[in-house]
Amino acid sequence: MTDPSYFVVIPAAGKGARFSPSGDVVKQHADLLGKSILQRAIEPFISHQKIKCVVVVLSPYDSGLQQVESDIEHQKLSFQRVGGKTRAESVLNGIRTLGTLAGPEDWILVHDAARPLITQELIDRLINELTIDSDGGLLACRLVDTIKNSNERNRVVSTADRKQLWAAQTPQMFRRAKLEQALRMTIDRNDITDESSAIEALGINPLLVESDTTNFKITYAHDLDRAKLVLTNGAKKRRAEI
Repeated sequence: MTDPSYFVVIPAAGKGARFSPSGDVVKQHADLLGKSILQRAIEPFISHQKIKCVVVVLSPYDSGLQQVESDIEHQKLSFQRVGGKTRAESVLNGIRTLGTLAGPEDWILVHDAARPLITQELIDRLINELTIDSDGGLLACRLVDTIKNSNERNRVVSTADRKQLWAAQTPQMFRRAKLEQALRMTIDRNDITDESSAIEALGINPLLVESDTTNFKITYAHDLDRAKLVLTNGAKKRRAEI
């Protein structure tokens, strides 16, 4: 029996309305210290020795593709204009473009295009934890804030027990066959917000792998300032170690 291969699908077909309410900036193409958010999300995967192929799923109407292709040229990288109406549809379309290159037991890592601070160390941690786990799993952080449940009038109705609460991140990693099945079965459901929730709908319990809070998602324009700070501090630390 051959060892499974690892493939990455990055859905990047959205525009990020909360990032740019006017719609004049496509979030994943926004500049982050000289590179686009999308480029920074891609690079740790294409340079990772275990990753066989990275598929970036874009909207057929994405005008930024030419610039992205010129910025990142790599034999592992494939841009596909097969973005769907939902994240689930885009991810499923991206997996299908792999064809016979990826087998049913190979691993698919799905990563947010707007999560540019992923590191090879976190990718290694996820792969190492899940390689012998057939159910798959995802990077996540334990919640440290007190969580309140509210009613429709924004009044507190209860306080959640945070001991069992985690904030989901990406990559999320699952066997190809199971992930395709889960996405097909839940593709029209509004409550499926990530790949893990689709897998959970099959009665499977993915493993939560402890991550780092710096692997956050760019949602609003001011999140760029936080990302710049993380990158700048990281560069300073590396220079100090030399």
